[in-house]
Amino acid sequence: MNKFFSELERLYFLRDQHWLSHGFDTGGEPVYVMEARLPADRVAIDLVSSEGMVRAMLINFEKASDWADVAHLYESIQSELGLPAPAISVSGNKGYGLWLSLSEPVPVAEASAFLKALSNKYLADIPVQNRVLLPGPDNSVAAGLSVVLLPCARLKASEMWSAFIDPTLGSMFVDEPWLEMAPNVDRQASILGGLESIEAADFSRALGLLLTPVESESSPAIPFAAPLDTKHSGKATTLNVGNHFTDPESFLLAVMNDASVSAKHRIQAAKALLKARAA
Repeated sequence: MNKFFSELERLYFLRDQHWLSHGFDTGGEPVYVMEARLPADRVAIDLVSSEGMVRAMLINFEKASDWADVAHLYESIQSELGLPAPAISVSGNKGYGLWLSLSEPVPVAEASAFLKALSNKYLADIPVQNRVLLPGPDNSVAAGLSVVLLPCARLKASEMWSAFIDPTLGSMFVDEPWLEMAPNVDRQASILGGLESIEAADFSRALGLLLTPVESESSPAIPFAAPLDTKHSGKATTLNVGNHFTDPESFLLAVMNDASVSAKHRIQAAKALLKARAA
């Protein structure tokens, strides 16, 4: 197996997942066939396992003219949510794809909630029909709605190629979101080789931030160095971070990482920390 396909497996495949080769039936409808060996081209995977678990998430942008929003989301995932950089691809037809990789699989409902919250926060200006979330809230394994074609592939409709791209060159593809010839697989492997999967703890933290409503001006802030009572496993506990802090940021970071603190207060601490660092 070449380096490019090894990188695809490292980032996006579930454990013991099979490749799917992509073709068309006599009526022109897509057909996916499970392969014991690596297909030569047009490789697809099912994002959702038979147990309903997800490791790879994808946002398809149907219009290349939305590149500015794609770039903004790419930067915000890193700068605001503190997550590793996702991969970006050109579709070979209409627009772009943004690929997120998880180190550990999560239930499909959790992955769908993350994508929906991410889209609502950063892509609200893009019409819903121009952004496709996979897996989406209506996906079902039986219906096969979660099967996606991986770059690099030559699309029958356009005869052009999809490919992963260097995000700094994304604006070059606004008029033509494709490659006219097969991508260099070594270059594709190099692009994916620099990416990392989202760790489970970071995914949970980011999901909490996305699902937490924006605080109003009257919302109570977490007081610096104040005792914080919370409930953990049904028992009242106190904050275990100590009282040796000399600045608010260190205190908030400790609260956010204290497992004995309720999820609500840890999320509040994370939001306060983000605001403090952005000020």
